[in-house]
Amino acid sequence: MEDWKILSRDEDGTVTYFMDIGNAWVVKTETPVDDLLAANSEDFNNSLGQRFGDGKVVSRLPLNLFFDKLAEPMKQRDRKYIKRFLNDSSHAAFRTFKGNI
Repeated sequence: MEDWKILSRDEDGTVTYFMDIGNAWVVKTETPVDDLLAANSEDFNNSLGQRFGDGKVVSRLPLNLFFDKLAEPMKQRDRKYIKRFLNDSSHAAFRTFKGNI
C-alpha cells in the first residue's frame, strides 16, 4: 500500500491527501481546528453566568462540518435536528455558550 500524498493545500491550513490503491484513489481532507476549539472553549467559559438572548453565538464549527451536517437541515428549517446536533455532548467542543438550546 502506498503512502498518503498531498493533493492540495488551502490557505486556511486544510490539506487534502490522496492514496493510489491501484484501481482508485482514496482521498481524505484534514482541517486544522485547534485555534477554533481554543476560542470556543474560552467563549464557553466566559458565558458562565450569562443569560441566553437573541443574537447569542452558541456555536462555531468548521465549514466542512457545517456543510456536511447542518446546511441541509438549516435549509429545511429543521430546528429539532439542529438543536439535537448542537446539544449533543459529542459536539460540545463547538459550543461557545453554556446551556441547552
